[in-house]
Amino acid sequence: MKLKPFQKEFERAVEDPRFDIAAISGPRSLGKTFILGRLLARAMTPGDPLFQPGKTVILGAASIEQSRLTYQFTREILEPLGGYRFVDTSTRLGITHISTNTKLRGISSKSTTSFGIVGTSLLCLDEPGALDLLGGQRLWDSLSGALGKVGSPLKVVLAGTLGPNATAPGHWWFDLVETGSTATTFVMKFQGDLKTWDKWSTIRKANPLVSVDPKFRAKLLQERDLARDDSRMAAWYKTFRLNSPCADESEVLLTTEDWLGMLKREVPDSAGLPFLCGVDLGGGRAWSAAVSVDKAGVIRALAVCPGVPSIEIQEQNDHVPKHSYQRLVDAGLLRAAEGLQVPPPQMLWDFIRETWGKPASVISDRFDMKKWQDAVRGACPIEERVWQWSTAADDIRDLRAGFKDGPLVVSPESREMIAGSLAKALVENDRSGNFRLIKRDPSNNSCRDDVAVSMVLAAGGFARANTIPEKKELACIVV
Repeated sequence: MKLKPFQKEFERAVEDPRFDIAAISGPRSLGKTFILGRLLARAMTPGDPLFQPGKTVILGAASIEQSRLTYQFTREILEPLGGYRFVDTSTRLGITHISTNTKLRGISSKSTTSFGIVGTSLLCLDEPGALDLLGGQRLWDSLSGALGKVGSPLKVVLAGTLGPNATAPGHWWFDLVETGSTATTFVMKFQGDLKTWDKWSTIRKANPLVSVDPKFRAKLLQERDLARDDSRMAAWYKTFRLNSPCADESEVLLTTEDWLGMLKREVPDSAGLPFLCGVDLGGGRAWSAAVSVDKAGVIRALAVCPGVPSIEIQEQNDHVPKHSYQRLVDAGLLRAAEGLQVPPPQMLWDFIRETWGKPASVISDRFDMKKWQDAVRGACPIEERVWQWSTAADDIRDLRAGFKDGPLVVSPESREMIAGSLAKALVENDRSGNFRLIKRDPSNNSCRDDVAVSMVLAAGGFARANTIPEKKELACIVV
């Protein structure tokens, strides 16, 4: 197969000793799997610049089945050369160059296979956005720790779309692609503009192989025409044909498009304005979180986490990048309940008062309501929000509308905390067209959606308050 210019450029970046990470992100049918298969074959071919005799080459993906697609490309290139032994079973993939004992093996993103990467010269990871959230983060943490060590030959190559999991800031693959190239990381991205998603010029730019495949061009146009009349098809098309994540509303709380649009709006000076709070009290390992929204629509967040285990261990248990929680502590947005496994409501209330002052109203579900009432002691009204399908759908609609069209805007200091929580928040639809937040992980492990829940409650209360007629403003929960 004759390489296109962008494929040649990417291979040159993989060979470049300055880069220990090379990533290419683009729509489906960009030839990403072929590129990985070719790179793996080069790393197994004596005399090639990528070949290191006696080292191990690793092929990673969400599953052995996914890895097999890339493996087949590599095998087709190497098998005619002779001198190789191949293993291809339901549970194992491998290639050995017999005379040099250079090996290729396949792994998945499961925790049992993501550690112990020793003596590896090249690791190719196919479709990072398809890895399960926990295993994918764990695998990336393992790779990040192995890169850059003195004497380590490891180079990591990643290729894939941003969907279906890496659809928002806070996911390691999304953040890597959006950050772009650095001194040690090379990133090549093909992506269509969501504002002109159905224009051929946009589609063609995101899919460079249309110039060599008329059938592919016809397929993209046919799918585009269907997407214009079907919102679900449109979400799929934008995510996988343009590499611009636009997940269906039943899957994510906020689309990347609406989040990025909010970031472009100016944050007004709202110091001293009345505000209300949405509160989500945690039980077990969960955090207790509060999100405020003032009359100007400015959103701020804070939280209290368990003091046992330590912040460092919680980061490890939740499979988030190292120092993620510590940065929130240092910024004054997160406090730990020292010596306690469950944060007391009083500690969250004191945190709110010390940071923001007294809210005009607090909106909370009924969990631990008696303890919350004891903490607030009548300082402000408490609205008990019954978390049902219909009321949850109303609050989520209010949040989405406030982000899309204004006036809701997140204060700069709270954006990292909120973005991280949004990456964990999952929305489920029922058959009646209502929806609500659900846990990605029912055990509450690795699921920091507590801040997102609080923000939904606050946004719903803000919208209801602002629909009250002007003459009733003095009785409003936020004015």
